[in-house]
Amino acid sequence: MSRERSLSLGGMLAAVNVILLFISAAMPTSRLFLLVLSSFSTSIMVIEANANVGAVFYIATSLLSFILIPNKLIAFYYACFFGFYGIVKSYIERFSLNRFLEYVLKLIVFNLSLSVIYFVFKFVFAVNIFIGSYLIVMVFVLLQISFVIYDYTYTVFVSFYLKKIKRH
Repeated sequence: MSRERSLSLGGMLAAVNVILLFISAAMPTSRLFLLVLSSFSTSIMVIEANANVGAVFYIATSLLSFILIPNKLIAFYYACFFGFYGIVKSYIERFSLNRFLEYVLKLIVFNLSLSVIYFVFKFVFAVNIFIGSYLIVMVFVLLQISFVIYDYTYTVFVSFYLKKIKRH
């Protein structure tokens, strides 16, 4: 892809991405769905250009979201996980030898992101997210299951994009 084309595609996708994040911040429901939709734009940049351009796109959209989105929590979630997952996923799937190792690496990345979010809430905002230890375990297991579903959905989106949308 030419440099001009990737720049214009990145600009359009960044605008759509910020609009999705803005709607996510404004709506009382469907926030997670809109965050997931916004994460797909990074994978489009990785597919159409490369992972380096995808990383620049992620940094630009993260900065724009912190500047323009009134709910900084949405921008924080995007920056801590949803924005960069497409880049990480492409690297893991490109260099991995088997599916089990892929999922282990992806779960490690997810749990590291989750840990960053947890520690920022606990030590920066002084908010204790979990009350009891049994609740921590239950939420942790549900988040792992949700992540596997998210990763599968991401794979389906990338396959659809490659087969039906991307020009060959």
